[in-house]
Amino acid sequence: MAFTSVVFSPPPTTPSAKLAPISKSQIQIQSEPISQKLNSSTGSLKSCKNLHEIKQLHSQFTKSGAIGDAAVLTKLIAKYSEMGSAESLEYAQKAFTIFRNSREDCSGSITYLYNSLIRGNSVAGDSREAISLYVNMLIDGVEPDNYTFPFVLSACTKRLSLFEGLQVHASAVKMGYHEDVFVSNSLVYCYGECGETDSARKVFDGMSERNVVSWTSLICGYATKDWHQEAVSLFFEMVAEGIEPNEVTMTSVISSCAKSGDVDLGERVLGYLTGSGLTSNAVMVNALVDMYMKCGAADKAMQLFDECADRNLVLYNTVMSNYVKLGKVKESLDIFREMLDFGPKPDRVTMLSVITSSAELGDYSFGMQCHAYVLRNGLENWDNISNSLIDMYAKSNRQELACRMFDQMPNKTTVSWNSLLAGFARNGDVESARRVFDEMPERNLVSWNTIIAALVHESLFKEAIELFHSMQKEGLIPDEATMVSIASACGYLGALDLAKWTYNYIKKHNINRNVRLDTSLVDMFARCGSPNIAMEIFDSMKEKDVSAWTAAIGAVAMEGNGKRALELFEEMVTRGVHPDAVVFSGLLFACSHSGLVEQGMDIFKTMKEYYNITPSIVHYGCVVDLLGRAGFLNEALDFINGMPVEPTGEIWSSFLSACRTHKNEKMASFAGEKLTKSNYEKTGAHVLLSNIYASFGKWDDVANIRMHMREKGMKKVPGSSSIEIDGVVHEFTCGSESHPSNGIIASMLDEINGRIGDEGYFRDLTNVLMDVDEGEKEFLLSRHSEKVAIAFGLVSSGRGVAVRVVKNLRMCLDCHTFAKIVSKVYDREIVVRDNKRFHFFRQGECSCGDYW
Repeated sequence: MAFTSVVFSPPPTTPSAKLAPISKSQIQIQSEPISQKLNSSTGSLKSCKNLHEIKQLHSQFTKSGAIGDAAVLTKLIAKYSEMGSAESLEYAQKAFTIFRNSREDCSGSITYLYNSLIRGNSVAGDSREAISLYVNMLIDGVEPDNYTFPFVLSACTKRLSLFEGLQVHASAVKMGYHEDVFVSNSLVYCYGECGETDSARKVFDGMSERNVVSWTSLICGYATKDWHQEAVSLFFEMVAEGIEPNEVTMTSVISSCAKSGDVDLGERVLGYLTGSGLTSNAVMVNALVDMYMKCGAADKAMQLFDECADRNLVLYNTVMSNYVKLGKVKESLDIFREMLDFGPKPDRVTMLSVITSSAELGDYSFGMQCHAYVLRNGLENWDNISNSLIDMYAKSNRQELACRMFDQMPNKTTVSWNSLLAGFARNGDVESARRVFDEMPERNLVSWNTIIAALVHESLFKEAIELFHSMQKEGLIPDEATMVSIASACGYLGALDLAKWTYNYIKKHNINRNVRLDTSLVDMFARCGSPNIAMEIFDSMKEKDVSAWTAAIGAVAMEGNGKRALELFEEMVTRGVHPDAVVFSGLLFACSHSGLVEQGMDIFKTMKEYYNITPSIVHYGCVVDLLGRAGFLNEALDFINGMPVEPTGEIWSSFLSACRTHKNEKMASFAGEKLTKSNYEKTGAHVLLSNIYASFGKWDDVANIRMHMREKGMKKVPGSSSIEIDGVVHEFTCGSESHPSNGIIASMLDEINGRIGDEGYFRDLTNVLMDVDEGEKEFLLSRHSEKVAIAFGLVSSGRGVAVRVVKNLRMCLDCHTFAKIVSKVYDREIVVRDNKRFHFFRQGECSCGDYW
């Protein structure tokens, strides 16, 4: 028996089908081995449209005895295989067994039947069985032909079975079929999908004949490897050689343009498509819309969308999901509403975008409606839907419903646990978040990043770093998101040694340093009192966004270098980076702490008039601080009265602080009244007012303020200072004697007081704002937390090592004088970070110039 000709053609396109030039290509059998014994009834197999009709004919063949005819069995097996379902392939296998056991000579049909079975199993998705059939074929001594190899290579491709693909390639070469264009195309596609792009290129380059499938297979391979620029270049090379692309080629190339984010390249491809006369269908329109949206050209994408007459479900889902990724959730919901009015019925992919949109908007009511739709349409068993519902309820501050949704899930994946964990973390319930984290049956990097970030957000910096070390012990490699949190924790602790370790860890493990991580490192070293390292990292950054410039300005501002902050701002603007409101806050802060009043006022004016940024209450507070700190109290009050918005308690608190600094009792009393009337409930402001009254000896007013604070449940935050010694952070509070080294510290303080007394130091008792005798005042002043921390630093570190202290409140005048003289007497650099700025004490001088 002889085989008739075959044709190679791509599969029919459906919205849900993945376009692939080889793996889903079909060899359409135009005719089978012909037997003269076949009557007209067997010919009706060609018209069978479903398995039931084939089985009916099978029954007729059995009753009539025709089933014993090898030619009938051949036709029947081929038809069963062509159906490509698990049941039809089971019948095909049974018929094949009968065929092999028949006494007739079947050598002419056996290869054809093996090919049919291999192809059928591959199409049905049972690639393992397809490969097994090929192995059995070789064991039986049946020689493959040029149709066998594309079928079995398709199965290898679907399973990404590179090892088996290599063996099939070797067999094809041995039998001389490797020069067949269809076999070579299948090899190129198989290697490409398995990530062996170099091997795919080698096969491609060795082909004596190439067609559109050859080029498309290699383009798809490049795209799989994320070599998108190379894929597009290959496309233009293909066109230059006169090969006309098909829709699979175009879709793959457009997709590569989308993933590379290069809209200009996409426009070039579109230009070819427009001029080629190639008809664009729904699949290609969908690819173009996806490309434009991923490249940030949503307007062009929507123009294509509006012009498309046949808007199918896939197109609607593409637009909605891309809008969600772009953060344009309202636009996504607008498309959804249009879809409900004119488009197809939403599916689970649609609802995923819709639920995510409602979560981002915090629209609990609409989210509930989405949940109801999911339940009515049986979509709740899809894990991603349930996970998005958990996220939606958590973001709507309905954590109890998120927990209920989680409890009802039959299949709780790691993503489900992470969604619940993120909900607790987002709502500030760290205790519950930690409980969920500890109960997780399996944790991934997202789990660790979520809980570490939650601890940092709640100012539990030590706990975050301890958990990071636990993560390392479990063998997980952190990513840039992890290290952003750790850098933030180190920065707030002011632990320079730990900061250096973190920086070296990032370099040693080659963790991807994106703009966000580098910006966090700049901020970390700035907060740890090392602006030089901070600026070295900033200067080394290849890409700098507005956040990076803000961090650099903040780094120099914290050490009081206002002039350098202004220079950085000018450099930023020169490089085309548009400043935002946060940048101006940093600049005003820098000017305020450097006494640059005129420059600061110019910056405030520029912000409004040149950059068209409306000042917030934060900016107004900075200007009040700028004027007040410099002693321009009348000007500061005039500025407050001229504000276009009602002054808040924060404004009056800033003005009150300036009144205290310049000892203006009258204005301080006025500001205190305004502060009280503003119902400002921040504890620090009321403590400041109490301290001002105490400094003026108004103890009745002090008592009234403290009574008011007790009634409101306000508690004064005790002064505390921390210092890092050998990687361990030690914390001290004012007057506390609980530290294990308390005896050594007390002795050191006595020694210090004796030595600096010889240098002319005397205690400024006006800094003790309590109604006690002078002896008690002297003792309390000598036990301020920063003094204790400095003493501990001197006895616990080597000669010449800088003593670095972090104070949670503003450094008082007496402690400032104390640190200056100690730095000179002991020849040690002392660095103190209070709640406003850094003080670098060297040889009896401070970097702030006594202006803070």
